[in-house]
Amino acid sequence: MLKMCLAISALAIGLSAMPARAGDKAGEPRVTTEAAVRMIGNLTYTEILRRAWRNGWRFTPEQIESGYRRHFEELKLQLIDQGFLILGGEAGV
Repeated sequence: MLKMCLAISALAIGLSAMPARAGDKAGEPRVTTEAAVRMIGNLTYTEILRRAWRNGWRFTPEQIESGYRRHFEELKLQLIDQGFLILGGEAGV
């Protein structure tokens, strides 16, 4: 289930990126918005929490909030490392 969730996340991020046109430079970054990254990050972290809850793990609201923030920041760094340009806020939406 987690693999499927991650695959859906990767697909959604890929679809939210601006399409490449013929003749574009190959080195140009793919572009997505921070809002799209946050949405995908929240969906995947919710799945992680759901699985943890099912396995008997319990977290405080503060831990959950911190986890969402940390997961979002880590996802942004991973995407930047993969060549994405992430536009701040709601830009491009």
